[in-house]
Amino acid sequence: MSNSHIVYLDNAASNIYDPKVLACAEEFVSLLRDERPEIHAKSCEIMQGYIRGAREKVAELIHCDAAEVTLIESTTHALGLISELVDIKSDENVLICDLEYGASYFCLTRKQKKVGFEIRQVKSENNEITADIFKKYIDEKTRLIVLSAVQEVNGYRADLKAISELAHLYGAYLAVDGVQEVGAMDVNVREAGVDFYGAGAKKWIGSPFGTGFLYIRDELVHKLEPAYDSYFNALLPGKSWPENVAYMNDEWLSWPGKTPFDQMDIIDTAQKFEINGYRNYLGALGLLRAIEVHLEYGQKNIEERIISLNIRLTEGLRKLGLDTVSSKIRKHMSSSVSFNLGLKDGEAEDEIKLVAYLRDKNILVSCRCSTGTGGIRVSMHYYTKEEDIDALLSAVKEFLSQPAQ
Repeated sequence: MSNSHIVYLDNAASNIYDPKVLACAEEFVSLLRDERPEIHAKSCEIMQGYIRGAREKVAELIHCDAAEVTLIESTTHALGLISELVDIKSDENVLICDLEYGASYFCLTRKQKKVGFEIRQVKSENNEITADIFKKYIDEKTRLIVLSAVQEVNGYRADLKAISELAHLYGAYLAVDGVQEVGAMDVNVREAGVDFYGAGAKKWIGSPFGTGFLYIRDELVHKLEPAYDSYFNALLPGKSWPENVAYMNDEWLSWPGKTPFDQMDIIDTAQKFEINGYRNYLGALGLLRAIEVHLEYGQKNIEERIISLNIRLTEGLRKLGLDTVSSKIRKHMSSSVSFNLGLKDGEAEDEIKLVAYLRDKNILVSCRCSTGTGGIRVSMHYYTKEEDIDALLSAVKEFLSQPAQ
């Protein structure tokens, strides 16, 4: 790959950072540079503001209340936390789609070893995963459904509302891996009716590594107990958070033996599920700024922009005689389009050759296959240009015109 212009079409792996996000590093370094004992409390107040601001911006982005937002490090962190929070009995079962990313399976199988419940693999049909398919597997013993909002293999966007309604009909929870949806598509967790929605923010949101969130429906915030307790999530008698933190440090902790720990409770918001002490303040600032960029553009505008690029690519591939394994139904379309060259014997040998060929031409895509589907994944963001799509199509046409080897 040369040093000339790169056509970047692998946003489902990682995105291109906005300058406002990159500027966070200098903003944070300036704060640390000015840190002195006499202004330590002020610095802490500013950094705690980053944490609160990040929660508030996440809530605005996905249309929920900030009290329902837990800040976490990654999608895997969210899935692991969900598996610990939900009480799954040994005679119950969990449903998970066969196209899911490996982290979902890993978190569930780890808990299964401890508890002994059944994991039922739901088979996708025609590259789709729908409520009607889940109906074939769900029963009164189903405690949890784990599902990606958008499948990383083929870009299929699920009808979360229909699936959450089915789950609730049977008394089950719906836990959503939203990492391939949020930031690219407009997300409304309240309208979807989901119980949990977690995502790392480094992909489509464009936040630094090690940032993300987990939405927990309000009713469950009050019902569920944290997997671990954190001192700075403690709520003192007659105090509100965060004023209680200063009170603990300035008054209670200065009198050893007099702190009435037995009177402490835990804050009753989604914050209680976080490990709370000194935090990833730089990451929180980056998350805050990244979401501000999205809100400035308008998330619905971003979705429409991406879908228009999806249609342009899908139509262009059709003219080359290539069909996509991604949905062509608007509500199931996303920021990723997958196509293949046949997957000979279920293997992606030709697809891998094409990815390498494109890379030599400074066009970056990826190869994603699972259970005989997928192939070459092209993922576009709001900053992707029409010329980028046309350059990809031209290169694919050149590759297909080469003599068979």
